[in-house]
Amino acid sequence: REGKPVALLVTGQALEELCAASAEAEFLQLAVDCRVVIACRVSPSQKAQMVRLVRTSVTPTPVTLAVGDGANDVPMIQEAQVGVGISG
Repeated sequence: REGKPVALLVTGQALEELCAASAEAEFLQLAVDCRVVIACRVSPSQKAQMVRLVRTSVTPTPVTLAVGDGANDVPMIQEAQVGVGISG
């Protein structure tokens, strides 16, 4: 829809299927047109993979920010250029 804000929700299982089908580029093309992308029920490695996909495939290269509140977020935080760990 032209001019309408769009959100995308993706699950860990859907990400697995996208990667198995080598459809990361198509996913990214859809994602960059969205106002927000929400990933739920994703593994720590999938979180890092999503950050890596944005860093290596979007032009111009964006600054990536990852915010996490637990040990399962460490790979994502380390992959981003700016990582924030929340305690408490």
